Amino acid sequence: MDKYYKAGEAIKKLGIPRSSFFVLVNTGKIPKVNLPLRKQALYPKEEIDKIAAEQAKFLQELEQSPERLKFMLPRREDLEQLVDIDRLVFHGETLILPDEQQRRFAYNPEAMHVLKDTKTDTVLGGITMSPLKQEVLEKLMRLEIDETQVKPEDYLPFTTGKLIDNYVIGIIARPGVGEKYYAGKLIYAARDYLLELLEHGVIIRRIYTVASTKDGERTVKNLDFTRLPGERKGKYEEFRHPYVLDLETTDSKSKLVQEYLNRKKNLERRQKRYKMSLSLD
Repeated sequence: MDKYYKAGEAIKKLGIPRSSFFVLVNTGKIPKVNLPLRKQALYPKEEIDKIAAEQAKFLQELEQSPERLKFMLPRREDLEQLVDIDRLVFHGETLILPDEQQRRFAYNPEAMHVLKDTKTDTVLGGITMSPLKQEVLEKLMRLEIDETQVKPEDYLPFTTGKLIDNYVIGIIARPGVGEKYYAGKLIYAARDYLLELLEHGVIIRRIYTVASTKDGERTVKNLDFTRLPGERKGKYEEFRHPYVLDLETTDSKSKLVQEYLNRKKNLERRQKRYKMSLSLD
């Protein structure tokens, strides 16, 4: 038995979520062995160690060449890659195909971004976030509908001159040993994008989302989102929990909120100095 890992041992060696491990097993990317008189499958150490080593080498290459990774608006072929990732992770009934995704852009051209390895032209993950019609946002928070029921015309653009509530429709990273790395890069890139919007006068008041997996819930809790009342069990998920992050809470423990408030304060100071300089002229 020294030549095999149990599932838990293999997951620990690869450093990936349990759900992603079994996605890779089911798609044949991680081999398994069913031995007589054993209910649970085993996983060849040689293969698992090889996968871990190859992925570690790849991630090291990305760290040494960060310019390879680009957070960008998706092209049609990027959306197709994103759907392929969705197929690995979710059930077919929950998929939103590229044609439907592209229709959103008529209402908010910046509703979706992907994280891409430009050297290999590979989409590593993506995030969809946008202001929504108020009645749709409220239904999502009351768990009366889910994200697949949000129509393209329910999306609103990022506009200046008013406070905006933003909704994170979904975030997904390509399953594999690098999944946590990709997810982390996506979150940091999304944070930078929100700060960039602020610099252009788009002020986000609150960020809403619904966690529908254990991994998703861990992520929003790590970002100091506050859970709202409500829970709904679905056909393909263990639960649905609504969350909010208030970007106006001055005593928040969230690093994102504090950075956002500091950047907002600095922006207001610059605008004030600029107006004063105009009045002096």
